[in-house]
Amino acid sequence: MMKKYYIYIVITLLLMVINACSSDTKVDDFDVPPHIVDSKKPEGAIRLMAYNIAVFNRDPNSPLNYQTIANMVNEKDVDVVCLNELDSCTSRTAKDYQLEKFAKIIGEWDFKYGSAMTYGGGSYGEGIATKEKSIRKFSVALPKGVGAEPRVLVVMEMDDYVIATTHLDHAVPEAHADQIKVINETIEKLYASSDKPVFLGGDLNAKPDSETITTFKKNWTILSSTQATFPSHKPDRCLDYILQYNNGVKCELLHAEVVRFFKTGDTRTASDHLPVIIDIKIIDKQ
Repeated sequence: MMKKYYIYIVITLLLMVINACSSDTKVDDFDVPPHIVDSKKPEGAIRLMAYNIAVFNRDPNSPLNYQTIANMVNEKDVDVVCLNELDSCTSRTAKDYQLEKFAKIIGEWDFKYGSAMTYGGGSYGEGIATKEKSIRKFSVALPKGVGAEPRVLVVMEMDDYVIATTHLDHAVPEAHADQIKVINETIEKLYASSDKPVFLGGDLNAKPDSETITTFKKNWTILSSTQATFPSHKPDRCLDYILQYNNGVKCELLHAEVVRFFKTGDTRTASDHLPVIIDIKIIDKQ
């Protein structure tokens, strides 16, 4: 009897050890990705992030979670973050000018908001926040398309590079072609002969094998990982990207990652999208 009791204790302890080990490598539906998940930004690199933050209002336990997402961005030592789905002074998000509030929380960053459409007494659109002070910033309205929502392109020019963001229509992919055309015309007019690289980050609402991404590839190179970014609790498709415009400026891609894990926030509840980051080093112009 005593021997059986000891065997039972040993089996129980073994099961506890196995469960403990499993909890270190799995979180609900997330397996730890095979790529680096806690990478340090290389010296001399620029770290760009693109994140659809769903008006900072996706987390049921932390409404208007500016601080959580600011902590997540700072944890990754990001230099620039492209933010999709922003409210400005709307009734659904406490009349906050969201990008201004976020930029202050994250560390008095520079920022540019672009209104895509009026909504709830204010507006709804896209934006960029940058650790470095910009030298130029502007926004351009994109074609709406039949049955589609209005969209906008936001651009910030820095001393050494240009960063832009957009959020293509989610319901009418037929509208993407005209939206991409205006994006390309805007960037070509201003930066086709520039010695600065131009990056575009955002929720493109298109899978890697879609016609939309094929169209982009005629003028842009995809730098970000094409691992799944949506939905955040169980990702099964890539919708979020960072691209570089093909104007002849050479850059070295040092790291690309869809970020699933943070010490300072839970990606499953922070938004319905996962953020993407890249580390890029500017080399020179061809």
